[in-house]
Amino acid sequence: MDAITPNTLPEKDMLPEASKALTFSIWGNALSFTFMIPILGIAACIVALVLSIKGLSLGRDGMELYKNNKQKYHGGSFAKTLIAFILGIVGIVQSAVLSLYAVFFTIMILMGEKIF
Repeated sequence: MDAITPNTLPEKDMLPEASKALTFSIWGNALSFTFMIPILGIAACIVALVLSIKGLSLGRDGMELYKNNKQKYHGGSFAKTLIAFILGIVGIVQSAVLSLYAVFFTIMILMGEKIF
C-alpha cells in the first residue's frame, strides 16, 4: 500500500497588487461622500478621484498580469482585481459628479442668503 501524499499540484500565487487596488478603489468611493462639507468636501472629492484612478490602474494591471499567466495566479486574486477595476470606474464617475455638488454646496454655504 502506498503512503498517502499531500496534493502535488503547485500552489498558485496571489496577484501582487490585488489587495492594494481594491483598497484604493474602495477608499475612492467612500471618500467622495464627504461632498457636503463646505471646503473639505472639494478637497476630499479630488483625493477620491485620484484614489479611484489609482485603483483602476492597479486593477487593470493586475488583470493583464493574470491574463498573461493564468496558471501561476489564483483565480480569487483575479476577482479582487476585477472588482477593483469596476469600483475604480464607478469611483471616477462618482467623484467627478460629487465634486460638482461639493463646489455648489460650498458656494451656497459661503454666500449664505446672498444668492437668493
